[in-house]
Amino acid sequence: MKLFHSTLLVISATLLLQTNAFSQVNLPKNDSSTAALVELCKNLNDVDGQNFCFGFGEGVYQAYLAGQNPKRKSSICFSSETGTREAILQEFLIWNQSNPQFNQERAAKTLVRFFEAKYPCK
Repeated sequence: MKLFHSTLLVISATLLLQTNAFSQVNLPKNDSSTAALVELCKNLNDVDGQNFCFGFGEGVYQAYLAGQNPKRKSSICFSSETGTREAILQEFLIWNQSNPQFNQERAAKTLVRFFEAKYPCK
């Protein structure tokens, strides 16, 4: 489990530190918070920002899968009916408005929390 958290942290930090290279949004340097990610992702007209958000979300999920113990049941299950990445992003933004208590946490941790809440395994 520690390897998962370390991997997730490294991926998250690397991607979020490069936010300004991918987007027109000016975010504070070294800000890996949920609030910073939401600020970047909510501008639907910023194509680079949207692409970063999609890549970040996919990276968080892939890191989650890579760190998953194969003997334990996954707590996140996407299905063919989950929807597009744009739909998932909009669900995340709406979920975040209802859960602002996570805004100062690391974005990767909050995304995993969101995935577990919205896409639990049955």
